[in-house]
Amino acid sequence: MSLTVRRVVTGHDENGRAIVLIDEPFKNVVQTRPGAHAAVIWTSKGFPVDNDGSADTSGRKIGISTIDNGTVFRVLSFGPGVTPRNHRTDTID
Repeated sequence: MSLTVRRVVTGHDENGRAIVLIDEPFKNVVQTRPGAHAAVIWTSKGFPVDNDGSADTSGRKIGISTIDNGTVFRVLSFGPGVTPRNHRTDTID
């Protein structure tokens, strides 16, 4: 089993109108262990998040961790028989 994700990222043109910046089958899918696949769709640094730029932040090297004072939008796929691991979710109050 593999992971197929279609990623659509929107932004704004010079007139402030909404546009599609990226519309593609995601290419950065990695197999983290047998039967487990992951794709980092988007990341941010800092809080509050600065959405003014149009840089594609999905290629930021983060491994399986989080980003201090930031966000990671990751899609995971676990196939049958994948050994479970502990999971941690960080939230901001």
